[in-house]
Amino acid sequence: MFKFAKYFFIVFLITAILPLVIMFLWNNSQMKRVQSIMIKSGMTNGIAKLEQNLNNNLVIQEGEIQKKLYFTPKKPQQVNIIKNLLEGYSVEIANIDVLQPVSFYEKYNESLRSCTILPVEHDKHSMKICKPLDLQEIRPAGPYNIEVKFSKNQKNSLPENVAIDPMSTQFLDKTSLITEKIFNFKPTPRAGIFEIKNNDGQIISYIYISIVMRPNRLYIDNIITGLFILFVGIISSFVIGLLINRAFVLPVMALSNATKEIKKGNFKFRLTTKSNQELIQNIYNSFNDMTQNLEAKENLRQSFISNLTHDLRTPLVSQAQSLELISQKFKEIGLQNEYELAESLAKNNEHLLKMVNLILESYSFDSQKLKLNIEQVDIYEIIEDCEERLKPLIEEKQIKFENNIYKGGTTIEGDKFHLTRVFMNLLSNAIENVSQNDYVKINAHYNDNDVVITIEDNGNGISQEDLKFIFDRYYSGKSLERKLGSGFGLSVCQQLINLHHGSITVQSELDKFTRFTITLPLYQNHEEK
Repeated sequence: MFKFAKYFFIVFLITAILPLVIMFLWNNSQMKRVQSIMIKSGMTNGIAKLEQNLNNNLVIQEGEIQKKLYFTPKKPQQVNIIKNLLEGYSVEIANIDVLQPVSFYEKYNESLRSCTILPVEHDKHSMKICKPLDLQEIRPAGPYNIEVKFSKNQKNSLPENVAIDPMSTQFLDKTSLITEKIFNFKPTPRAGIFEIKNNDGQIISYIYISIVMRPNRLYIDNIITGLFILFVGIISSFVIGLLINRAFVLPVMALSNATKEIKKGNFKFRLTTKSNQELIQNIYNSFNDMTQNLEAKENLRQSFISNLTHDLRTPLVSQAQSLELISQKFKEIGLQNEYELAESLAKNNEHLLKMVNLILESYSFDSQKLKLNIEQVDIYEIIEDCEERLKPLIEEKQIKFENNIYKGGTTIEGDKFHLTRVFMNLLSNAIENVSQNDYVKINAHYNDNDVVITIEDNGNGISQEDLKFIFDRYYSGKSLERKLGSGFGLSVCQQLINLHHGSITVQSELDKFTRFTITLPLYQNHEEK
């Protein structure tokens, strides 16, 4: 039913849905490309902002300290006063000789702090003022997360060593502060590393910076829209395919099956349709008119041929008896020439009688009404029976008749009477078309659940032109010697073999050989016992 509809569906997919999918994929790739460029640019800006924020943090801290201590003497004995003025800072005396303020970062108890060294008045010591580094103050503005690590291979950091973009926390997997999962997507890690050095230029820690990509609404909408269009396209193509299948394909397939019935000779076949298509209705009506005319002509032809052959058969039978009597009389009185002439006329009369009998048989044979009597049949016995009937002709021509089938070796299910008719027809044709001392061979072998029988002779053969039409009902062939075998008899043989769910084929070369191959199932309806 959907044999042709599926082809339309495939064509529709290729011409309509496939370009849509390609466009969607291309658009998706372009969006990913733009996103990749934005990520790369964002990371570059993020690292630059991070470096700037780190430097600015030291400058701001140094300026804030000097502003608060502007009127306070920077002496060791003033440390407690300075601590009170610098709330949140740690103040201590250091053995560092500096001439002007110096700011830097240092590691302190698994964390970072920013420090400023101030020179002490009239003393070789200095004052070291530090406070813990607030990562949120140095985190670049935007969708950035930063994490302080004191080793590149450090797996985890303490919570105070992490700063997260507040706007992106709802999209983060809280079990990991660096790897984000957005709406079940797993983006490629987007991270960079910035080195933190102390006052001596030594690396004391690393800051890992990663960019957080928030859900792209346009990207998600593009996916949803594309999937929706794809779904609608597939459903539409399926519905359109069903409509076309129903409106056009099924009627055409019905017309094709009807032509096969007409080819088989079933001129009673008629087409019916529920289609509203005027074109389909006109085609069906024209077809039915044609079959009706063919049926009428066939009936008229069968009636004419049947009456004609019946009228011919009666005088031919009487003539055969008269010629036999005349030839015997000529032989008894010793008129050899007249005897030979009478024998020749008798043979021609016999030939005409066979043709008339074949025509009558063909027109009286109706395979559709025929019911087979299925029983266990031994092909060997059928061939032996045919050989016995044809024995006078075999001995007359001194033919080498070889039945190479073993008794009981080729037992099948079939109608013995009608199978005998088939083999009798084929063997008699073979014997009639071989010369003196030629051969006729019968062989058989098994092929899966079938038995294959071949009947071969080395007679005059059949032309390649005739082989194409040898089983046609109304084709007698141009090979005069094979005229009987190529006419109505072979058509009936083929129909009987088809009724047994078998097949019959022929191979031949002029003046070399002719081989008929009959394939029959071991069991009818393909049911093994």
